[in-house]
Amino acid sequence: MIKNTKDNQKNVPYLVGQIAMKELQLNCNDVLLDLGTGTGDKAISSAHICKFVIGIDINKKSLKKACKKAEQEKIANLIFAYGSFEDPCATLNLYSYKINKILMVYSLHHISDQKKKESLIYLSKLLVHPGRIVIGDIIFFDDPDRHREKFDEVAYDGGDTDFPASAGYLVTCLKEIGASVRTIELHPLAGVLAVDFG
Repeated sequence: MIKNTKDNQKNVPYLVGQIAMKELQLNCNDVLLDLGTGTGDKAISSAHICKFVIGIDINKKSLKKACKKAEQEKIANLIFAYGSFEDPCATLNLYSYKINKILMVYSLHHISDQKKKESLIYLSKLLVHPGRIVIGDIIFFDDPDRHREKFDEVAYDGGDTDFPASAGYLVTCLKEIGASVRTIELHPLAGVLAVDFG
């Protein structure tokens, strides 16, 4: 576990994103799905390494910004498309891309635990095996009621529109579908899961 210094506390979402990217262990043969890509920063940086990258998001305004950034950088091995955790293939047949890496940073916490489970099952079938999923997010490694004063540190709204899961719940869901999981606790309320499918 990374020490919970004041510097880290101010930058927990950034740190989560950095560690998640590192855990992907990207190489030139990878086809990456960035689910919940937002304005596409991680997808764009990954496209400089990967064979191909697909960025999916439910927010059309964010996708427009992402496309504009990619055009400015003249990146050819990257596509952005509308989709969601419930229906990642809404506008693209993702199965045809032979995706072997999936990234989810600060996005999975927006859906309920049951929807998380359903989405993880779906994504595990979409993933070419061997493959890796990396989740970096608000994840409860301890009882959140014991850390109410730290909610802002992880950008958690206390349950108004955020529905984080416990690390234990996510690990159980993933193991049930045949994954091996490594947990990286960066904060009592946030961290990274590196998930491998043989």
